[in-house]
Amino acid sequence: MNEIQSHRQVATSDKQVTRLDQLRETLNAAQVNYTLLVHDLAVRSAQEGAERGFGELADMAPTFILRSETGYLAAVIRGDTRLSYKKIKRALKLKDICLATPEQVRQVTGSEVGYVSLLNVGVATIIDSRVTELDTIYGGCGVPCCTLKISPQDLIALAQAQVFDFAEPKDKA
Repeated sequence: MNEIQSHRQVATSDKQVTRLDQLRETLNAAQVNYTLLVHDLAVRSAQEGAERGFGELADMAPTFILRSETGYLAAVIRGDTRLSYKKIKRALKLKDICLATPEQVRQVTGSEVGYVSLLNVGVATIIDSRVTELDTIYGGCGVPCCTLKISPQDLIALAQAQVFDFAEPKDKA
């Protein structure tokens, strides 16, 4: 468990410092290996993470907040895939599901779209089965200039996530 540099140097508000402190406390209490990577520029997408050298696109793990008739879900996929609403609806027996609005994402996670943490305590989490093929993933911490590096298995255990196939390869354009 280590951190590249003090997160207090990158957090721009007391809320962000608190968010990172809470994340570290949760991860440390669970005794999982992780790294909080601090960087000068905000990383807002899986593509940006790969371009900035964190790993391959497949190693990036964006988190999407979804809204359904049963509430909100955090959905984690590999960066080289996209969500399949059809698969999610079928697996979870839902009638409708869609991306949460930016305002709803802020309300549910306290973060802006593009910086949602991989771990959202109190939010039901689903993780695409392709994520488990990786040893390490990189994703949001809820703060623009900080990235969480963690094993998918540790994230699954911490988030008490359901794991199933709900993503599809991105179209090659």
